[in-house]
Amino acid sequence: MKPFKTLFFIAAITLLAGCASLLPQGDSDALQASLNDVQHWQVRGKMSVVTPDDSATGYMDWKQNQRDFDLYIAGPLGQGATRLTGTADSAELTLPGWEEPRSASSPEELMLLYLGWNFPVSDIRYWVKGQASPNGTSTVEYSEAGLLSRMEQYGWTITYKRYSNQNGYWLPGLVKVSGHDFRFTFSIREWTLHD
Repeated sequence: MKPFKTLFFIAAITLLAGCASLLPQGDSDALQASLNDVQHWQVRGKMSVVTPDDSATGYMDWKQNQRDFDLYIAGPLGQGATRLTGTADSAELTLPGWEEPRSASSPEELMLLYLGWNFPVSDIRYWVKGQASPNGTSTVEYSEAGLLSRMEQYGWTITYKRYSNQNGYWLPGLVKVSGHDFRFTFSIREWTLHD
């Protein structure tokens, strides 16, 4: 029985050493700086929202190219589709039951007008990558591997888990945003990075 325990111990150490080599090599500043290069991407997965009055989960397809974005969320079996698109100076929102989208100068204005949410939509493109928005001050905490694990910005708390290496960039697979009586969860199944 003793040889088995020794063999198990060696195997466990080898496995842990292998896992450690899969973690990023570099400090948090270098890892954060590398994310500035990730400007054109697409994520697919699930998004859930919990508000004081309701909760909903949908399938998410989010395309981002610099400041241009297209966020499409569909409920189970394609029901209840919502789309939010925008550029640097305009945005459009389509909610279930609307025949035509509504327009405004910013996505924040649309969300406040039609959903009653005061939410920094333009900064989410940074948060979903595991990066603080450069548009405001933030408090950040990093894991031992130098990856962002927790952040506070604009009164919101954002936590990160399930990082993976995507074409040389370390990006999260689970992003939770909470604050102001709201909770958003982005469960990312697939990252696609474009040049």
